[in-house]
Amino acid sequence: MAGEQRLSVKVHCAERSSGPELQRIRSVDAELRGTAWYPPVIDIGFDGGKRPRLVVVRPFVPGEPADDARRHIDPLFSVLADLAGSVDRTEIDQALIADYASPWLTPGERELTVEALAGDRRGLVRAMDDHLDDLRASALRLTRPGEAMIYHGDLHGRNLLTDGSGSPTVIDWDETGYSQRPADAGKALWLSCRRGRGDFELDPSAARRFVEQLWTRLGIPLAQAGDVANLGAIWFLPRSDHVALLAQRDVELVPWYLDWVSRFWSRFEANVELLRRTAEELDARGSSVEGERS
Repeated sequence: MAGEQRLSVKVHCAERSSGPELQRIRSVDAELRGTAWYPPVIDIGFDGGKRPRLVVVRPFVPGEPADDARRHIDPLFSVLADLAGSVDRTEIDQALIADYASPWLTPGERELTVEALAGDRRGLVRAMDDHLDDLRASALRLTRPGEAMIYHGDLHGRNLLTDGSGSPTVIDWDETGYSQRPADAGKALWLSCRRGRGDFELDPSAARRFVEQLWTRLGIPLAQAGDVANLGAIWFLPRSDHVALLAQRDVELVPWYLDWVSRFWSRFEANVELLRRTAEELDARGSSVEGERS
């Protein structure tokens, strides 16, 4: 009817509904209200069932996600830059600071994951063991104790909706909170620079644009582009609780998911080499330009 507001109602699963989750969403909402690309919370609370679920109501956002996330790298970095500078870091509850890398920086996650993997997954376990130490080291190098930024949790081109005006709106704030490292940028690198959905071969031109903007928009040195890639790769490690949650929903989702992340790791080393060369070329070009100016 005329004058009625269309709403988006998100019901979180019971396993992920908690008081801290509600607090994170409320805190981020207070920080971002009034931001042009952010749909504010209209109402939030728990339903009255035996296993209460968190319900979040926001304005309905019209528009379509991009079929090709590579086309949204520029507006993506506008959002990342806003998130990196929008928090009063002296007033954040430490309980609200966590991201997908956090569990892997504590002892025991690897053993729990190996136990949870179903079937013959020796290749996936081997990939995890081959790279886990490097991934953790990169995450620690990028961590800034005493600082924090707003963390979306799933920020990439398909979560930027556009209505044709050129101004996107960011949706899917289910995993929001705060992080002490550029976790959104790390995950977005892998999801925004690949040649297509379901494919983990990075597109060289998209990777180049992404790495360049890590420096120009976020101030992350080109020498740390590999660390950002390693940080984002942690999201593709199959955590034990995620595997268990998928099995509860539909047991057939588990082999599908494990095959999906296995494809990521089968291309990981070649993709990291592409990113390394890209960062070196950009660094050499920058040094050449500076030399000519001087």
